[in-house]
Order: sequence, then C-alpha cells, then structure tokens
Amino acid sequence: MIKDHRQLSDHDFISQLETDTLAPELFNHEAHVRVAWLYLRRLDPGNAISCISKVIRAMDSSGTKYNHTITVAFAILILKAMRENSSDSWQSFIKDNPDLCVGKKMLSTWYSDELLANGLCKGAFIPPDKARVNPEWLLSFFENEPG
Repeated sequence: MIKDHRQLSDHDFISQLETDTLAPELFNHEAHVRVAWLYLRRLDPGNAISCISKVIRAMDSSGTKYNHTITVAFAILILKAMRENSSDSWQSFIKDNPDLCVGKKMLSTWYSDELLANGLCKGAFIPPDKARVNPEWLLSFFENEPG
C-alpha cells in the first residue's frame, strides 16, 4: 500500500489525480506543490493553473477548502523558482526549494490571513494586500511560454 505520494512516479501521480483515484490522505501540501511543478513544466502558465485548479478542486471532497488565490500565488512562486534554477526531477526541485513546502506561511509577506479567508479569494485570484507587487511582474508569469 502506498503511504506517500513520493512513492509514485510523476506519470502515475498525475494519472491518479486526473482519474480521481489518488488516495486523499496522500494529497498533502507537498503533493500540491508537486502537481503544480509537473503541470508548469508541461504547459503554459495559464493552462497549467487551469489543470492545477481542476485536480485540487476534485480532491476537495467537501468543496470548502479550495482557494483560487492561494493556488495562483503558489503557482507564481513555483514558476519563479523554476525559472531561477531548472531541475530535471521533482526530487531535485524540492530539494533546491524546500521553502515551497512550508504551506500558507510562505504567502504571509504578500497576504493577510483576513484576505485569504475572504470568500472572494476562493473563487478568483485577488492581488496581494500586504506587499506592493508590480502588476506587470505578476502578468509576466502568464506569458504564453512553455512551463
């Protein structure tokens, strides 16, 4: 029996997510980062975020946990890390970027807890309220280039 998403190959991990057969207990924060990394490697950022959102929403059986702002913000952070140092494997990427696995705390320089808890953030991307982020910098992550 598989006890950790890291026991699955990238292909099997994505396949199980896309077919709704991944055990929910395997889908921790690190698994969220992994799925984002995999899609961002294969697709342009806009399409990758659509796929990331779809599989995360499917794993949210209660329909109450998904937050689109958090998903997009993490995708931007992951893409930034990917552009700064390329890694050929998930294991090497996460070894080089362990800060991505600390969870929502990583967003605390950009977002207040109050904003992230706001219902609007669940369904749409809301820009940061704590950090002054240049809109052109944010938009640069959505240019149509391969992930």
